[in-house]
Amino acid sequence: MPIKYLSKSTIKNKTVLLRVDVNVPIEHGKVADAFRIEQIIPTINLLRENGNKIILCGHLGRPKGKEAEFSLKPVGEKLANMLGLKFVETDHKVPDYAIPHLILYTGNIAEEKHQQQLQNIQAKDIVLLENLRFNSGEEENDPVFAKKLASLGEVYVNDAFGVDHRAAASVSAITKYITSYAGLLLEKEIKGLDEVLHKAKSPFVLMTGGIKISDKIATIEHLGKKADKILVSGGIASLFFLAKGFEIGKSKVEAEAAPMARILEKNFKSKIILPLDVVVANENMDKSSIRVCAPYEVGPKEMMLDIGPKTILAFAKELKIAKTIVWNGPLGHFEVKPFDMATMALARVVGGVASRKAFVVVGGGETVDVLRHSHQFEHIDHVSTGGGAMLEYLAGKDLPGIEALK
Repeated sequence: MPIKYLSKSTIKNKTVLLRVDVNVPIEHGKVADAFRIEQIIPTINLLRENGNKIILCGHLGRPKGKEAEFSLKPVGEKLANMLGLKFVETDHKVPDYAIPHLILYTGNIAEEKHQQQLQNIQAKDIVLLENLRFNSGEEENDPVFAKKLASLGEVYVNDAFGVDHRAAASVSAITKYITSYAGLLLEKEIKGLDEVLHKAKSPFVLMTGGIKISDKIATIEHLGKKADKILVSGGIASLFFLAKGFEIGKSKVEAEAAPMARILEKNFKSKIILPLDVVVANENMDKSSIRVCAPYEVGPKEMMLDIGPKTILAFAKELKIAKTIVWNGPLGHFEVKPFDMATMALARVVGGVASRKAFVVVGGGETVDVLRHSHQFEHIDHVSTGGGAMLEYLAGKDLPGIEALK
């Protein structure tokens, strides 16, 4: 059966259990990056406009049982502010205030008394359940926990693409017990990524960076068959050089994955473009130690921290003629200046191409952060909320959360 999309359905005056991805960075008790929270607001607004009661559920981090540091309170406070609601927290009784509130409900929803209490929510209010991973049944995809969760609503909406690559109770097992739909964000993710998988125009350029190749090898292998060029940078490029027998000094790499780099280079030798030059420095990244050199000239006490000017020009040349671009992973140690130079420069190139002729997909937390800092966010055709989920989807894999909706 095809997926039922919320956008093509009329759901009115129901109690809707809305699974969202609010696994966001928290610093000093506050949300440090609200990108994922911002993306769920259209679905929330649509459901509210149709008079539905909304119960939000999600997770944060990897708690071992109920741990205060993983509470969704900062998320609730941030979302309440975005929606213009008052924030309140309770563990036993759902209050009925004269003005709309966002209510963080911290009671154990596996217990009947709390399930009964949640029947009393008002349409003007929104309830956010406490971190689902405080219940062991969530990550175990436990059908008993899923059934109890499903009993809280009349309709279930999955708008949590970022967790759909994991078979959890709230994204997989739950669909067996309640009528289920894909939310506006999930629909946007599916259609945006399908554009790459099934409608990619040539020249197609895949640009990848970051440290770990093991998370990306399936995606590179799958998209590599369609791509015309694969631009490799960051720690992944350092790994390719290690596999070639080059000295990489103190560079951060996933050394045990060197055989993967050899396989990729063998299979896509005509497509892969490795850095022509690199920016290196000592372990302390002292300014006096920074220099540009060829990849085979790295010293034993140096780290590769960025790609050099020749490589920036070579990558830009390929990006400027592309009609499809997929980018995941920063090109260097962009958190520290001046090692952000290549990442920021090529982000602007990607943004410029996207605004003119190419279909561009960008994903991964750090890469999304780059778009924001380079002011290119609004130019990109599709910015994915999922890191691992995006990579698995683009690798051609079936995602449990999406399969469960079919």
